[in-house]
Amino acid sequence: MQIYVLKFGGTSMADHKTWKQVLEIIKKYEHPIVVVSATARTTRQLVRAGKLAAQDKLEEALEIADEIKVRHNKIVEDFLEENPSEKKTLILDSCRKNTEAKIGKLNKLLAYTQKAGTLSPQMSDAIASMGEQISSYLLAQCGLVLGILTQHIEARKIIKTDAEYGRANPNRLLINQKCGSLETVLESGFTPIIGGFYGEAPDKTVTTLGFEGSDYTASLIGGAMSATAIEIWTDVSGVYTGDPRYIPDAQPLLELSYYDATEMAYFGAKVLHPSTLKPAQERNIPVWVKNMFEPEAEGTRIVRSSDHNREVLALSFKTEMAILTVSAYETLMGYSFLTKVFSSLKDHQLAVDAVNTTEASVTIALSDTEVLDQLSKEFIEIGHVSVERGKGLISVIGCTIDKMDGLSGRIFSALGNTKVDMISFTKEKRIVNFVVDEGETVEASKAIHQAIFTG
Repeated sequence: MQIYVLKFGGTSMADHKTWKQVLEIIKKYEHPIVVVSATARTTRQLVRAGKLAAQDKLEEALEIADEIKVRHNKIVEDFLEENPSEKKTLILDSCRKNTEAKIGKLNKLLAYTQKAGTLSPQMSDAIASMGEQISSYLLAQCGLVLGILTQHIEARKIIKTDAEYGRANPNRLLINQKCGSLETVLESGFTPIIGGFYGEAPDKTVTTLGFEGSDYTASLIGGAMSATAIEIWTDVSGVYTGDPRYIPDAQPLLELSYYDATEMAYFGAKVLHPSTLKPAQERNIPVWVKNMFEPEAEGTRIVRSSDHNREVLALSFKTEMAILTVSAYETLMGYSFLTKVFSSLKDHQLAVDAVNTTEASVTIALSDTEVLDQLSKEFIEIGHVSVERGKGLISVIGCTIDKMDGLSGRIFSALGNTKVDMISFTKEKRIVNFVVDEGETVEASKAIHQAIFTG
């Protein structure tokens, strides 16, 4: 049995017209397993509702919940209006009841959050996962209208995790065991439709895999099922040399290695979740990134080994970054100083994007989060601390050291008068990082991309 895992993101789930396109794509596969995100904007709305409830603004939070209910009911109504079916009344009633039940649960979670006066990580996950819980059920019901034997599968029955709320770690052994039920569904002639992004902790509470975690869900299932391929359907025709939303002359890449694609995702490329490729790589399953609006376009194929003769593979960037510099007191230098710095980063589970070190100081580029203030207070015990916020990180990926002389000249020429706060180069990773002011990130990225790829 050739199994394909198809993942459709928020843009694909935007309205009744895109739902029809999604289902038409699904119909072309003999044994698909489908993973879907929440509808466009829903997760962000849910997160905002949770924060409002914690700020004692329950009425505003409940208004968001009601808006989500109305929007989803309308998507189903419009879908059934354009795709008439004898089952229309039955399906519409089933969808409305399910959405009503989910929104009712959401309202209870919001009320509890208001009463508690804080949005705990556990409660945040329970609220944020509601989008996928709703969208996956509704799409499965709409699939029946088009004659597809779609069956909704609750993700919590499959995706088992630890209790690290907000960025849960999957229990791969349990997931592999639970995916046996999906094979039974396929053998019965049905197409499973599963909500991405969330799972279940050992105590049966809801967890999430991190923002944009639906890709990760698809890869975990694909790996467990030894799928023929995992296909990530999005709104662009593959992975590009730069973000085409900001860099008009970005070029599509026909093939990437798992390694390079993971690095691109980690350093800001928006097409894939950074953890997506690990389960696929372990089983040597090709991952395709395809465009649901141009389904015949080739897209990008991601495989174990891919040789490219490009001087540079791609450029990506991140905003909302900060630079943290810690300079050791004279009484604490050397390895003990660095050990304390990186031990604190580990304790707070903060990922470092770029780092420059000496025996007595360390400068780190990392995402600007609320934890940064707490971290700065801790570092005062070991050294002088400075934090510069409002930064952007530009990463030039897939460049080799023997080409750096000519390449660096063109990059710095493209940067012109742009102030560069930090530079790092990793030979093994083949990545050059530049930290600039956030407001200059996009224009600097455009200029560097043009100098490297079209100059």
